[in-house]
Amino acid sequence: MLLALLAVYAARKVIARDVLTAWLRSHGVASAVQIDELGLSHMGGRVRLGAAEAPDFAAADVAVIYGLRGLSFELLSVTLRQPVLRARLHDGRVSLGGLDPLIADVLKRPPTPGAPKPRIEIDQGVLLLVSDYGPVRLTADAVVSDGRLVSLTARSDPARLRGGAFDVAVGTMAGSLRTRGDRVSLALDVPVASVRAGGLTGAPMRLRLIGEAPYPDLKHQRIDGPLVLHADLTGEQVDLAGATFTAPAIVADFQGAAGGGIADLALVGTMTADLRSRTAAFGATRSGAIRLQVKADDLHWTRRAGVISATPRVTALLHDLVAGSLHLSQLLTDGGGAVRYGPGGVQADLKARLDGRGAWSGLGPGEPSDAPQVAVLKRAAKGFQISAPDVSLSLDQGGTRVGLPQPLQIRADQGGTAEVSARRAEPVFSAQRGAFRLAVSGGGFPTLNADVRRLQVLGGVVTAQGDARVAGSIGPLEDGKLMIDGVLRVANDGVSFSASGCAPLSARRLVFGANDLEGLTGRLCPDEGPLFGSGKGGSWLRAKAQGFAAAAPFLQARIADGSGRVVVLQAAGKLGVTAALGHAQVLDMAPQKRFNPLQVGGRAGLADGAFTADLRFATPAGQPVATAALRHDTVRGKGGLTLDTSALVFADNGLQPSQLSPLAEVLGGPVRGQARFVGRFAWTPESVESDGTLSVKDLDFGSSLGRVSGLKGDIVFTSLSPLTAAPGQTLHAAAVAAAVPLTGLTASFALDGKALTVSSGEAAVGGGKVRVETLEVPLAADRPISGVLVVEGVQLHDLVEASPFGDRMALDARVSGHVPFQSQAGKIQIAGADLHAIQPGRLSISRQALTATAAGGSVSASTGAVAPVQPNDTFTDFAYQAMENLAFDKLDAGIDSRSDGRLGILAHIVGRHDPPQHQEIRLSLFDLIGRKFLTKPLPLPSDTGVDLTLDTTLNLDELLADYADYRRLRGSPAVQPAPSTTKAKPLETPR
Repeated sequence: MLLALLAVYAARKVIARDVLTAWLRSHGVASAVQIDELGLSHMGGRVRLGAAEAPDFAAADVAVIYGLRGLSFELLSVTLRQPVLRARLHDGRVSLGGLDPLIADVLKRPPTPGAPKPRIEIDQGVLLLVSDYGPVRLTADAVVSDGRLVSLTARSDPARLRGGAFDVAVGTMAGSLRTRGDRVSLALDVPVASVRAGGLTGAPMRLRLIGEAPYPDLKHQRIDGPLVLHADLTGEQVDLAGATFTAPAIVADFQGAAGGGIADLALVGTMTADLRSRTAAFGATRSGAIRLQVKADDLHWTRRAGVISATPRVTALLHDLVAGSLHLSQLLTDGGGAVRYGPGGVQADLKARLDGRGAWSGLGPGEPSDAPQVAVLKRAAKGFQISAPDVSLSLDQGGTRVGLPQPLQIRADQGGTAEVSARRAEPVFSAQRGAFRLAVSGGGFPTLNADVRRLQVLGGVVTAQGDARVAGSIGPLEDGKLMIDGVLRVANDGVSFSASGCAPLSARRLVFGANDLEGLTGRLCPDEGPLFGSGKGGSWLRAKAQGFAAAAPFLQARIADGSGRVVVLQAAGKLGVTAALGHAQVLDMAPQKRFNPLQVGGRAGLADGAFTADLRFATPAGQPVATAALRHDTVRGKGGLTLDTSALVFADNGLQPSQLSPLAEVLGGPVRGQARFVGRFAWTPESVESDGTLSVKDLDFGSSLGRVSGLKGDIVFTSLSPLTAAPGQTLHAAAVAAAVPLTGLTASFALDGKALTVSSGEAAVGGGKVRVETLEVPLAADRPISGVLVVEGVQLHDLVEASPFGDRMALDARVSGHVPFQSQAGKIQIAGADLHAIQPGRLSISRQALTATAAGGSVSASTGAVAPVQPNDTFTDFAYQAMENLAFDKLDAGIDSRSDGRLGILAHIVGRHDPPQHQEIRLSLFDLIGRKFLTKPLPLPSDTGVDLTLDTTLNLDELLADYADYRRLRGSPAVQPAPSTTKAKPLETPR
């Protein structure tokens, strides 16, 4: 027996090894066990579990201490030196390979009541984990005593873990855990070489975590006690949700308590967090230093519900925020509210205030040449304050809602306010949609009132639909008004506005120095795309212009019904405009009309501060009339306009002067010949000057006297507004086909703002001349034409014969004299005219024309005896006979107009009775005795001397009207026959 016992003792290592390997084999675990030392209270050796080439577990040195308590075996401690454990993480489950069945069987056995728990020590243990995201190698030292983890120190080799939603490269991670009583202290240091997870990207970074928590009561599955946690994250650069933070530092602290079962664990406490970043970038927006502080006194989390809730207080401060031309030197927000995070996502109901200070440099630096309105905008943009006393932010499954219970204001240091407010109770932004109102006023700014009815954010694109009304002065536009309705689009590629229809535009004045346009009205309409926009290349406007009208006082003209296309580009601080004018009317606004309405088209542009326009003018029927070139320096306020009609050819059934100017209506048609006008306007901020030349060549036209032929000459205008010509202007006409033909007409004249003044002029007529001594034609319609005509040796025979009473009167007289006259409203008045015959002549007036003529004077017989004129029929008949055949040696006439419109003529004629047949009186003695000769007609003897004074009147107004009708009928087309005779008016004189 003793020998048997000795043999068993000698073979105890083998027996123990075989028992252990058999037990492992019974659980399907291949193993290799080597027992180097085996005593009554301890055992030492090596263990390998699993395949030899890749064991699941291997320990080069295993030391076990055990003992007996009565008949029971007690495991007191296990020490593993350099153990290696292989594990696999797949689909969220951990597997130890061939050890899984063994572990499952051990876990099924209930613990022995009252059995002590062994102390387990791991020295330089290695965990080789193969996961779906990459391999991990972890080295650890650990101590477990009485079923509690007393200490743990672990380090991992650098690793890279990659999944569909993340890619993390970490350096050597280090962690530790210490248990003292019922408290656990832990620390973790994780260097991150690079990370990409969702919207987070960073490299390099370092995460440090320090905390103290209650040790779990594994017996009762509870955790109760105070909990303290400190975490900080630092890095060189972190990208989060499109924002890039440089040198970020995040410090977070939690102090509270954990309580409840492990399945129903809850945390309650206070949390503070502090984020700092040296610089940051949000897309194209750049920021300097940032600090974000968050504090929550009521943080609460439950494991079963998976919900975190708190009412944090948040303060954020940003310095030097730059977004394009916008620079916010400081932006502060402070607020708080309820926040909840759980399976349903984030829910929040926050309120905050917003304050900031900034500047905008989009208009460039101030320049001495800036227009006043631009200067005001630039000064205001140099500094302004942003203030929003109450901003609400709500988040839930329905999305994000931003409200403004009180308006947000932007106040410029130089004056002026922009205010953003909510539309009624609607949120400013909600579930990718929103609505608000914007109002700008004061400080020299244009007044803007915008109503954004629908704001939408989708895929990084912001669209705003609504309408806006702008009023004020912008650049050269003074007191302008614009109403627009449409959709504003904001995206990475820029901003654009698509109008839903035409936008009415008006302005009191379009400032171009001394050549301003006034009363501008019209509509800007979409033209195959957005109406205006801006992007990296600058800003632009493309539109159709419709119904535009404006007055040009410096031209005394107005543009109406204008249409065309306009393109405005602003880039690198420069403004450029191109406009194609398809159609417009030009109307004369001068008191004395100079031209009839014309059509105008052409192109205009603004580049490098210079405005240019090349225009074409035509009649409403489309006949070309003139071209104009306009140049204006907007900086210096200087410019000019040149106008050239080229050679205008007037022809039958073609272009006529009356189509161009009412001043040409005096030219009876058809007008034939050529004319050309060349003029210019030049202006500075202080003055406007203009001049021009009208050239007439071989012009034929109708006039009140008859058709004028061969009119030619040049008129040099020293001013076009008002129309002025210096003295000495001369026109020549070859002939006038009047009742008595006029030839060799010439006139010298001047024109000023009040009247046309003829200083000299003459025409050959009736073998003599008619000269203009003075003639003034006022430009005002209510002023009379006045002048003096000088008659030099004019034969009146043809003139009388062509007159309406030529069939009742004949006159052979060459006369000279002066005829002062006035003409107004088609009526002529003669004052103090005198005519006298310069040679003997003849006068023959039919008896029928002398129905009411008063004659006075004497009739002398050839014998020289003088018989006084008696007021009886015989002597009246002698007077009639004398005027029917009167050869005179002297004729003097005074002519004056009377108030009743009749022309008074007082003529003194000295001559003799000269009938075609010789006449004498033959009386019988009985005729003389009985005085019967007084009751019967007697012939007036030939050569009877006549000294006759005629005091008579003519109805001049009716004669002129008849003559005008006669001329009109003679000038009418052949289809309208002229009457064969003209009614003659009798010479009448009141008795």
